[in-house]
Amino acid sequence: MRKNQLEFTYMRGIAIIFIVLGHSIYNSGEGFPLLLENLLRGGTALFVFISGYFFHRIFYKDFDYSKFMKNKVQNVLYPFLVVSLIGLFCLCLRWIFMEHQPLDNVLLSIFYTVRNGYILYPHWYIPFIMAVFLFSPIFLWFIRCSQQMRWTLFVLSCVVAILLHRPIGNVNFIHSVVYFVPFYLIGILYSQDEHIVTRFGSIFTALAMIFLVVSLVEQTYIVQHIGNYHKAPFEYNGIDWLFIQKLCLCVLVLNFCEWLSGRSRLPWLVEVAEMSFAIFFIHPLFDMLFNTAATVMRFRFPPGSAVTSVLFSAGIFIFMMVGSIMTARFIKKRLGNRSRTYIGW
Repeated sequence: MRKNQLEFTYMRGIAIIFIVLGHSIYNSGEGFPLLLENLLRGGTALFVFISGYFFHRIFYKDFDYSKFMKNKVQNVLYPFLVVSLIGLFCLCLRWIFMEHQPLDNVLLSIFYTVRNGYILYPHWYIPFIMAVFLFSPIFLWFIRCSQQMRWTLFVLSCVVAILLHRPIGNVNFIHSVVYFVPFYLIGILYSQDEHIVTRFGSIFTALAMIFLVVSLVEQTYIVQHIGNYHKAPFEYNGIDWLFIQKLCLCVLVLNFCEWLSGRSRLPWLVEVAEMSFAIFFIHPLFDMLFNTAATVMRFRFPPGSAVTSVLFSAGIFIFMMVGSIMTARFIKKRLGNRSRTYIGW
């Protein structure tokens, strides 16, 4: 049983690219192509799929709960806290020097921001994934279930997620756990039932392609919903088509990475994958820097159109991606292995 598979390294690299692309979209709903936006949003699902796969592939056989959680605290929670403090400091500077808020308003803003459970918006993922890690005994039980029971539970979890949608503002991490658990489970199933995946791989790929196209078209042109679906947990607001699309995308991206890994080795994609968590932690700071610089310089974006929206989004993506990579490399060079505690790499 292989543990370090190149296709999953490639997939991790593509996943972080998807995430940063989704956070780079300029002129959402007012010029940026809607079909492309719906494809780029929600890339976090790929990360969750990969985590589920390696939970079974690497950790399950000799699982030690205390050791597992200690590792996640050191390599996931600590960097989250460090970068969050930097982000909060930057926000305070903006509130004081740009928005000229009085001290009591600043303190109130700090309280409301911290109360969300994260400082920088993409970092909602960390409280959620830490909760998933805490619930590891449940996933151990899932792995020990019969094959029929595992797939039945997976299908039921998908039905729940499709009707549940994501939480408002991604604040409720338990709500996020219920929504994203199918991606974690299918990652486990891809590892545990590898023989089934191999045997029916072409069927899974064909179905994934069909449902990806159907869900994209349905969401974009029929329902006309842009991006992720968010709502309160016990309200009904239709089907989450983006969930279906991202479930299919997990299958298709993995298939593409399997094909790619058998034909070439891409050192740049391997490096991006290795520093993927560092890029995830750092890129919101460059998003904040970009917005602050644009405000200070009173820079006004051109009128919205498909061409200008895509071009400016590409520029924002390059700025955040290159800035994050260079910063991660600089910190890694200065701190060596200690950098893992600060930036996750």
